[in-house]
Amino acid sequence: MQIVQTDKNLMELENMARLVRAKILELSYVNKTPHLGSSLSCVDILVASYWKALKIDPQNPKAANRDRFILSKGHAATAQYSALAYRGFFPLDLLETYSK
Repeated sequence: MQIVQTDKNLMELENMARLVRAKILELSYVNKTPHLGSSLSCVDILVASYWKALKIDPQNPKAANRDRFILSKGHAATAQYSALAYRGFFPLDLLETYSK
């Protein structure tokens, strides 16, 4: 699969990465959770994967032919949850229950 990037595509990904980073900071501050560096360091990978590289559909998350993404960096769960929420896999306001 070849991904062709335009300036518009790149700007959209950069904007989404900013939103995800802001959510990570908010969640980490509110919940006093550590490992901020682990979460922030993988945001670009998550955004590029979930928005461009992976064959996934938030409306059909259990499709048999979907790609699977395994994040083995457990200290970055805040980043993965934030990215999944922004991608539409669950409502963003559900993150208010993070670490509860």
